Amino acid sequence: MEYDWARGDVIQADGVEVAQATRSWFRDQAEVRIGHEVWTYRAQGWGRGTVVADADGAPRFTARRSGLFTARWTLDVGSELALVQAGWASSRLDLVRGGTSIASCWRSGLFNGRPRLELTQELDVPVVCFVLWLAYREYNRQSSDGGAAAAAT
Repeated sequence: MEYDWARGDVIQADGVEVAQATRSWFRDQAEVRIGHEVWTYRAQGWGRGTVVADADGAPRFTARRSGLFTARWTLDVGSELALVQAGWASSRLDLVRGGTSIASCWRSGLFNGRPRLELTQELDVPVVCFVLWLAYREYNRQSSDGGAAAAAT
């Protein structure tokens, strides 16, 4: 199954809308409506290395970046998952459970940070939306880092 954070902040599963998102332009936060449930994703902590997903005001999922300069996230979503960079120079991200890749994530276009996720194992829609948000943040962080590095040379 393929999930896509599509244009207009619509999240699609194989081309069918499953959620709608609203991103904050000034804070590292998003609101995602999945059916009748509203989820809030927000970054917290020093360096914004922790992301929390709340539904109805109660924290449901968390993700922690393992270091300030890494693209490795450990997710607590009922089971433990990891979102890791696929290779040293790769922009692709892999979702790993128990050492096995269960999904691959990449940018949906050359000039945007919207992620696309292809699953080899089923995951609940709220978990997929949370992973897409983390990938979106990571791709934007990589774009910012690359721009800063290019400007410094």
